[in-house]
Amino acid sequence: MSVSRNYGVLRIIRVRRSAHKTRHLEKNPPGLLSEEHLVHVLAERETTIGRALSNDLILMDPTVSREHARLILTDEGWCIHNISEQNALQINGTTIAAGSQSPIQSQDFLLLGNTMLQLVAPNQPMASPLPSLTINQTSDIALPTTPHPAGADQDTSTRILNALPLSPPEKSSRLNGKRPLENLPVPLSPALDQEPLSDQKRDSQAWDESDKFHDNSSITLQFALPQRFKKQVRWALVGIILVFLLLSALTAIILNNLLGIVSLIQESPLNVLSVLSIPIVTALGINLLVNFIDRYEREPWFLRLAAFLWGAVIAIPPTTFIEGNIDALRATILGPQAGKALHALFSALNAGITEETVKGLGLLLLFIVLRDEFDNITDGIVYGALIGAGFAMLENIFYFAGNPKAFVFLLIGRIVLGWLSHSTFTICFGISLGYMRHTRVRWQHIVIPLIGYAISVGLHTAFDFINFFANSLVLASPDNTSIVMFSVVASIGDYILPFIAQMVIIYCLIKSLAHEAAVIREFLASEVSSGIITVDEYALLQHSFLRTKIERRVLFYHGFKQWLRVKALYQTEIGLAFRKWHVSMGDKPKLGYVQPEDAYRRRIQRLRYHIYLAENPKPLT
Repeated sequence: MSVSRNYGVLRIIRVRRSAHKTRHLEKNPPGLLSEEHLVHVLAERETTIGRALSNDLILMDPTVSREHARLILTDEGWCIHNISEQNALQINGTTIAAGSQSPIQSQDFLLLGNTMLQLVAPNQPMASPLPSLTINQTSDIALPTTPHPAGADQDTSTRILNALPLSPPEKSSRLNGKRPLENLPVPLSPALDQEPLSDQKRDSQAWDESDKFHDNSSITLQFALPQRFKKQVRWALVGIILVFLLLSALTAIILNNLLGIVSLIQESPLNVLSVLSIPIVTALGINLLVNFIDRYEREPWFLRLAAFLWGAVIAIPPTTFIEGNIDALRATILGPQAGKALHALFSALNAGITEETVKGLGLLLLFIVLRDEFDNITDGIVYGALIGAGFAMLENIFYFAGNPKAFVFLLIGRIVLGWLSHSTFTICFGISLGYMRHTRVRWQHIVIPLIGYAISVGLHTAFDFINFFANSLVLASPDNTSIVMFSVVASIGDYILPFIAQMVIIYCLIKSLAHEAAVIREFLASEVSSGIITVDEYALLQHSFLRTKIERRVLFYHGFKQWLRVKALYQTEIGLAFRKWHVSMGDKPKLGYVQPEDAYRRRIQRLRYHIYLAENPKPLT
């Protein structure tokens, strides 16, 4: 470990591969940002840039000189020196000849050879910034620390504890440098004017200050729900939802194999344990997988739970009712001459269309009502997986309870091989909804979701058709070895299409996660310049695993409440980046006094203040 000082960052905007690709790289498609991932923390006042390994920032670009530029922080600000012998560099399109120098401001663009960089730093850098702790000397990420008195003994564990965002900013962007933090007796807030608050302003401020969610989700709800919702109204809505879920659960139990479950209990209580535990453990596994992939702009726990309950409780009664009534008409519709394949196709279409429509309605409801929380493709994958997991859990319970003699077959088919099947089908529609946040093209807002819905129904129908048809052949000729073998091979091959779909989903997820990191890099750069986001936080937010590691250390060393505050700080900062991206993609301003961007900034200031108070209980004077 090494102690360093962080003054800013240099981030790579692009590297032009060849001349014929210049036009393609000059302009990224709307909603698709650069995927360059290097962010170099400026830990010294002087940073050398070039191709040689002796430089502080090494650019693997043959058009860059071995020692091309030197970036220096002086008392007047930043300055760039062109130290190459003949190669020029550009600042915002202005050429700086070899041997010359020029001042440079935060968010200015540097072009060295074919590599474009951007300086991200506070507009007025501190003379002696807070020290930072670099966990890995080879890493470009430096983490914020809390300063210690001179002469304090810091062992290794103390230095690890210091790698936390527990220091308040030196200056609020709305204070104009007039009042330092240590003279402020109240939490920092952008709204520091002394004019009387109107009722509308006071209601908005009260909502923002009284929430208990400890993340950025309440900001979304603040603008999704009427601001004058009182606490009693909100609790009443929660009660209504709980009652509705309870009634749906009771209806699902009554409509599905109630007699089978009762007989199973009478036969052997141990069977009940296996019937319940196996599907529940599978659903928990999918929830853990979702928690792993949701790395950057994390979805609030109550929306995750709502998605899961939609699949497990709300979706079951209507699908059971619709499928049962349509299946009762199968013989009438198909006639007595229909073969096994036609009957299997009818049942497969019945299940595929009905189940994917009801599950998809949950996704569509989330997308419409809480559009600001449904950010991108990753969120479509998260909510689609949870709805599918809930639906599969209850459906598996009913299958195991209704067919105890086929326990081994169901265990292999529905758990070992098909534990992600329902989630895979629903995710296809979720991805199409998430893609709508990436494009401004109107026809794509209609066509892409329809294509995603058709793919989910098609995959589900194909899967069920092979399964139903193979089962019907075995039931018709149980003693025919060839037919039994064909059915076994067909049942195993039935998982090929879902597996291919899962590979495509993984590809979409990787691209979406890279895009999320790019959103953070792109839209928080100006917040660093204005002092809302610190340099260390800007570098840390783009690295999900390192951020999670820091959050765990906060939980271990500082307790649960401080962990909630730190998590909320990071998520609020990421939420600000995504809100600014949505505005750039055409989202309209919200009605009312406070815009979401202002609410995010105010919460960042307040959370950082409370984190500081928890670390330093002595009141500020």
